[in-house]
Amino acid sequence: MRRAAAVLLVVLLVGGAVAPAAVAQSDGGSAAARNLTLEELVPGGTKPANAPASIRQNGRYGEFAVKNLPTGLLVNEAEDSPSWRYMEPGTTVNRNYIQLWSKRPYGADSEQYVVEIAHYRVGQETVTAEDGSTSTRKAAVNVTRYSRTVDFSGGYDFAKISLNDHYNQKVRTVMCVRGPNEPSCLENPGDTRWTFYHKSSKATLPIETNSAGARLAWGITALLLPFFGATVTTLYGGRKAVERAKAGPQISAIWWVLTAVAGMLFLVLAWDWLSATLIRAPYLVSAAGGILLGVIAVEWFGRTTYGAGFLQFHLDDGFDPTDPESVTEAVEDGGHAEAAEEAAKSGDPQEAPGVLKATFTVAKFARGDTGERSSIRKGLRKFWARARGASSDLETDGNMQTRIDVDGPIEELYLLDPEDDDPLEYEPEHHSIEFPDLVTYEETEDGETVRKLHPVPWIAGGAALGFSWLAGALAAGSGLLGLFVGGLSLFAFKIAKPRDGKLAANLAPIHYHHAVASMLTHARGLADAKSWDDWYRRYTESEADSHADRKELLDDRSESQMEQLFDRYVNDGAGDDPIRESADGEEAPADD
Repeated sequence: MRRAAAVLLVVLLVGGAVAPAAVAQSDGGSAAARNLTLEELVPGGTKPANAPASIRQNGRYGEFAVKNLPTGLLVNEAEDSPSWRYMEPGTTVNRNYIQLWSKRPYGADSEQYVVEIAHYRVGQETVTAEDGSTSTRKAAVNVTRYSRTVDFSGGYDFAKISLNDHYNQKVRTVMCVRGPNEPSCLENPGDTRWTFYHKSSKATLPIETNSAGARLAWGITALLLPFFGATVTTLYGGRKAVERAKAGPQISAIWWVLTAVAGMLFLVLAWDWLSATLIRAPYLVSAAGGILLGVIAVEWFGRTTYGAGFLQFHLDDGFDPTDPESVTEAVEDGGHAEAAEEAAKSGDPQEAPGVLKATFTVAKFARGDTGERSSIRKGLRKFWARARGASSDLETDGNMQTRIDVDGPIEELYLLDPEDDDPLEYEPEHHSIEFPDLVTYEETEDGETVRKLHPVPWIAGGAALGFSWLAGALAAGSGLLGLFVGGLSLFAFKIAKPRDGKLAANLAPIHYHHAVASMLTHARGLADAKSWDDWYRRYTESEADSHADRKELLDDRSESQMEQLFDRYVNDGAGDDPIRESADGEEAPADD
């Protein structure tokens, strides 16, 4: 009874076989009257000596060969394309057809052949012995067999052999070729056989629509609306993130190029999985395109930074002749004093005691709503930290009036303290990886240590990952994709904690700004000086003149005061004597 049911099932499957293409013809009447055993299905034929694995002998001068067309983004699906390959042992055919090639003498008459195909899986069957004992052994299960009839002309010719589709499972397949009057080559294994695996790729599914309007409706609902929704959502979220972060991510161009190259490699290498996922959920393509467009727009329109420079002057390779400590050290060293003396005699401006050098650092700044200045570094991780509240605000130790407005590639210039060895300290905003504590220990007032369990975060995280797996399986047919998105979101929002950075600058004193301005005021005099000694001599002469002028003014002021006192109290008597009051209230001469 079980054998009769199996035969009926085979007949029904053969009757519903897909009609092959090209010159291959379906032969539904050649269905087997019995089940095939595993021993009949396993043999794979014999190739001629020194021939490729796909070649089988056909008579004395002829040959058969099987070619397979792989699936991929760059595969040319034409019948004569170079993408067709000779089938190797263990190949998995992902399309619902293969090519059977024939090579026969040129000018030979057309000849007909029968191609038999069987699909099966390896399972277990129970065998009952004569003594009534039972045992299990491997057996071929779910066997499906059918045949095709093909005609081959002389020379090189091929036929397209259609295979039953298997989108939901991977099956073992055996194919053989025989003459029309020969016994079944599946039941009688010979040399002209090939074994391989077959699993239909969803990329080979046909798209069926009832009308042009149905196709247009499918395009709007599956492509246009998801693209519009993803773009609008990304733009809105990106604008809010840029407002909190004060500037966009400012991703470097090299990262865009590397991402594009990696994306192309991923498309080529993972085409089978990607195509199966996107065919099941085509709206993912539109959503991904909308997100990419939104990120590009946020990147382009979020560049609101400006350049700021930090400048520090310092003297190297010399000493300050006006500093007593520097002079003492130079005398003790000996070399610097002699060098200074020779420099003064030679008049070479390059040999002045001390070489003025500068350290210049450029940073990108962005202003906040309250006017604070924050340092901005490139990168998606730093942008995400700023968008979540972290920042590297400028903290100054000094007077902000030393800031100089600049017309050029930078907008602001800060003068740093020349006496500080490390006037600028910077640490960008970042993330710290913090997993929730499952167990914590607290010490009570009595000195006892109490253990507390915190399972809620871990249970909630596991539930979120499980929900992500389920959502990915239902929405995109891929639980791994949903798990990846859920895990990435959980890490970005809950595990990675934003931390503030630091930008501390020790600015120069306020009089340093005026000193630089004075230096620029006397720039012409400095340019006219032929040597440091000449400039120093002019400087001392100018100081001496100024000192003499100040002394003369003081002398003139003192002389004027003495003259006024003399005229008032010790004059030549030309005027009345000074009058003072006496003890009794009467006026008396001052000289009494």
